Amino acid sequence: MAKPFKIRTVTSFVAIDASDFNNGALEQKIGRCSSLLRDIVSLLTKDGYDVQTVRIATNPFGEWLLPTNDTQLSVNDKAAAISRLHMLNALLGKHDIHFCSLGPSMKVEHTVNICPLIVSFSPGRFSCSANINACDVDSSIVAAKCVKLISSREQMEAHANDSAIIGEGTHLDGGLGNFRFCTASYVRCGIPFFPAAKAPSLGEGDDGSIKFAIGLENGTYAGMLLKEAKSIANVQRVFSEKWRNELLPIQRICEEYVNTKQSTGPIEYLGIDTSLNPSLDHNGSVARAVEHLDEVRGNFGQGSLSAAAAVTIALQSIPDIKITGYCGLMLPVLEDQRLAELGMMASSTSRIDIQKLLCISSVCGVGVDTVPISGEVSDENLSSLMLDVAALAGRWNKQLSCRVFPVPARRAGDVTTFDSPYMCNSCIFELE
Repeated sequence: MAKPFKIRTVTSFVAIDASDFNNGALEQKIGRCSSLLRDIVSLLTKDGYDVQTVRIATNPFGEWLLPTNDTQLSVNDKAAAISRLHMLNALLGKHDIHFCSLGPSMKVEHTVNICPLIVSFSPGRFSCSANINACDVDSSIVAAKCVKLISSREQMEAHANDSAIIGEGTHLDGGLGNFRFCTASYVRCGIPFFPAAKAPSLGEGDDGSIKFAIGLENGTYAGMLLKEAKSIANVQRVFSEKWRNELLPIQRICEEYVNTKQSTGPIEYLGIDTSLNPSLDHNGSVARAVEHLDEVRGNFGQGSLSAAAAVTIALQSIPDIKITGYCGLMLPVLEDQRLAELGMMASSTSRIDIQKLLCISSVCGVGVDTVPISGEVSDENLSSLMLDVAALAGRWNKQLSCRVFPVPARRAGDVTTFDSPYMCNSCIFELE
């Protein structure tokens, strides 16, 4: 029987040490991650699941990518980082791993100098994030500058100063580099989704085990569940019954694998990120799924905040399911056909905007995601948005990220022209 949703990712988490690049340990760790991922995919596929991607996330790159922990980065530091990125890139290619998050930047110097370097590496395998806490103005300004730099291929080529790094690929064209960079606020280990995913830091929760988690693509199934619920009052009951029954087989497969494989090295199953996550299919929109509830008026209008809160509470309290990650309502504008449509509404009362996305983030988690903005946005305006996201995360103890796409030569109201299998198009959002 066909499953009602897909598995977007099986993500493994591994802590890397700088010494791993000199003693063969890096190849061993990547090899262990790859073996685990292939085993889990094989078991899930055998049980009828469609698994889309496998991914690896590391501890914060500042712990292992640079030869020193000095505040000021030298030319030699950058050269060493490039050398290690080449080595890791080759190993990931050898094991056919196409997605690898290198964790967050924890220092402004790393954000401005190293994050663009990571994102620029051909063929676009690497992603990363920049940590921003509430009221951290310096970090937000630097992150805003980084986002704008990444949006321009020409500026990225100048920053890398090495044509071999960027190559001839399209991974930076039209602002697409920011698909693999975000700011992350109060984000914990165990999120299987990129680019915020990270493994535990060395000495802080890292026990030497290879960890893994499951992320889903379930917009169509979300629509089925919320249509059945019909009212916000029924969301908890429907999700507790139906969602639990669908997730238990995945959990069983993962837990049985861990129990049979401990002799090959320590493995830890972190759980399932139960988030509602859209697809680009016609019926795959999470926003459209929420509109099935009677209390949601008009075009994702009044009642949508209450609906988002009800769904998030249900997702975070599914009986007998081990959860990890965001476990919230994902509303990425360029990955959800209905949200993209709402972004192009002629009427301001129907059109969704950044303030509404921020408002919903206060109850549903995840943050502001894949929002197209003008390439002419000022550092200050972009920084303020990042600070707003960080403030929400800090005030309400939520894991939130901010991923925006400054589009070169576009202004608010213009329609985007992205050519990506992972995104749809919408209007440029206004950011004042």
